[in-house]
Amino acid sequence: MLLRALGNVASMEHDALRFYRGFAGKYDMMVSDPRYDEDLPLFKSIFEKNHVRSVLDCSCGTGKHAIRFSKAGYEVVGSDFSKEMIRKARQNSKALGTDVDFVQADFKELSKAFDRKFDCVVCWGNSLGHELEAGGVLSALRSMRSVLKEGGVLMVQIRNLPKWVGEGTRILPVHYHKEPNGDRRIFVYFIDFHRTWARFNVVSLLEFGGKPKFEVDTVDYRIISAKSLKGMAAEAGFKNLKVYGGRGFARFDDKRIEHIIVIGTK
Repeated sequence: MLLRALGNVASMEHDALRFYRGFAGKYDMMVSDPRYDEDLPLFKSIFEKNHVRSVLDCSCGTGKHAIRFSKAGYEVVGSDFSKEMIRKARQNSKALGTDVDFVQADFKELSKAFDRKFDCVVCWGNSLGHELEAGGVLSALRSMRSVLKEGGVLMVQIRNLPKWVGEGTRILPVHYHKEPNGDRRIFVYFIDFHRTWARFNVVSLLEFGGKPKFEVDTVDYRIISAKSLKGMAAEAGFKNLKVYGGRGFARFDDKRIEHIIVIGTK
């Protein structure tokens, strides 16, 4: 992959791949299963409304959404640019009794990885923000459109980082879990904001068998507003674009809502 210079900010190929290389084994400790279960009704409502049968989760991570889609009866393929996350997704699929096809692929080059079209492409969990330049975001959206059938559906979710900038939010507890035997998992974000991007310092305290382990992993995200994301999706060729604020198709409020969801069609 080509490494792109971006001032003192690492490019996606350098920064995010490095992050997931070290964090893949901890990702499922931080993001709990109930979160995926709570997302499923939103996906199913869009799938049913648009007669979706085939789904590409192009930022599948450890595969938890794709596995749930498969269990719900959809034909699913998961892709991710991190081979470590793909490896973990395959392990999760086997452990949960599914046989989802997981493929390592950059979401800016999906037509090179797939010679077929899908009814729906999903890009969830702020993955699009790993593209630190507007051109990279637009390229990814165009790539997603290229593997959609005519009339197919795009579903994208990102964090509403402009809200955090406005509030001055820099410390965010993410996850705490304590097992009956005393083992603990604690994750906290410490965030540094810059003009167009944010650096997430993910601090983890993992204690197993009374032995604590303290680590810090860093990764950068582009700060993308709802207006900007919708505009770039339109520029990429998507139509019927709607912006929502979360599960249940909540009305988007840029001062109140934590996530931005954009849905459109080819």
